[in-house]
Amino acid sequence: MTDFPTLAATAAATLSDFEATLRSITDADVHRADPDGGWTVAEVASHIHLSGLLVIAAFERLSHHDHLFIFREELGHDVIGATPHSAEEAANRIASLRLALTDCLPGLPPALLERTVEVPPFGELSMTALGPGVIAHLANHTEQARGILRKRGAIA
Repeated sequence: MTDFPTLAATAAATLSDFEATLRSITDADVHRADPDGGWTVAEVASHIHLSGLLVIAAFERLSHHDHLFIFREELGHDVIGATPHSAEEAANRIASLRLALTDCLPGLPPALLERTVEVPPFGELSMTALGPGVIAHLANHTEQARGILRKRGAIA
């Protein structure tokens, strides 16, 4: 069974690794996009940062309700804020999210895992599915950014 301290630890490990990747690249690298099109590494970092913060807010909101209806954008779907101007700023944003998740997730009540969230168009989701799903979402985007950097020759 999933618990919030485990989700926080999983997120922290993933984000720590990504932060290290960002600290190893140049400012020019952070503004590279996939050669086949899509977001830049800076946009992916902004998306991860804001998505993670929105997840914390959604989980907190759910702690006040037995069931919650939210839109997928409230979980960070397609959200991008101002992009970081440098690799250091991108890494610092990821570090900030890592700290926020490790501060906030472990303190959520375990009973929250028994609740459900309705997210159109995905339908009703249990927190036992949604919790790991949103952490996997963040991890998948770290791999997206690394894929861009590999294609562009910035990392091995």
